[in-house]
Amino acid sequence: MGNDSLIGREEPGKLRISDVSKTFTGGIQNLAALEKVSMEIDEGDFVCILGPSGCGKTTLLRCVAGLEKPDSGEIVLGETPVRGPGPDRIVVFQDFDQLLPWKTVKENVAFPLKVNKKASEKEIRDTVKQNLALVGLNEFENYYPHQLSGGMKQRAAIARALTVHPKVLLMDEPFASVDSLTRMSLQNELIKIWEKFHPTIVFITHNVEEAVILGSRIAVMSSRPGTIKKVITNELPRPRTVGSAGFSEKWNELNNLLVNN
Repeated sequence: MGNDSLIGREEPGKLRISDVSKTFTGGIQNLAALEKVSMEIDEGDFVCILGPSGCGKTTLLRCVAGLEKPDSGEIVLGETPVRGPGPDRIVVFQDFDQLLPWKTVKENVAFPLKVNKKASEKEIRDTVKQNLALVGLNEFENYYPHQLSGGMKQRAAIARALTVHPKVLLMDEPFASVDSLTRMSLQNELIKIWEKFHPTIVFITHNVEEAVILGSRIAVMSSRPGTIKKVITNELPRPRTVGSAGFSEKWNELNNLLVNN
């Protein structure tokens, strides 16, 4: 099994989000989270969805993942409408506790392949080894989650997500709760994975700097009920840092959109 088998055995296809609306009912009053959200994400694209807290970013991601059902509108991946969760769309959450605490890092990463029962033991071993090397955890394969730092847990979660060759990698503010140095390291590792394998990535953030560093396109959402206010193409050359040419201009453009929400 070569490295090129880690991600994308099939062509991911375009992700189309068409007029998606979602309202949560119950409690004192209904909560309109999304209103007629529409956008298209090409295969292999790295899209950051940027917006203020509470604007519906996570709700939109959960709808794409099939964890929430829109009240109206449609989400289609390739030619297949999204009706529920599936291995073609894998989520990496912000929560550090998304790993199974009774399994080692190696066992956590292997778990999706064990459940699917479609890979041989050798294929599982090879994939786990390759994915752990990708995220710099090959020396920690026998550690348990409680023995890892927050950043290491997120690396393990990314490695686990890649084992099933997802068509779309959905990331819900996965670096929001780590320190700034760890965040920079995780961002760099994610960019290297994307540049090598070109999975489709949809990355939720409320951090303007992070969106500029990561995204090839950046979709800015309005305040709740969230909708897509504007999609900006980010053509700044990689690697991007705060001091890169054009970085401050792009940051200002995005920040002005958020401030004038």
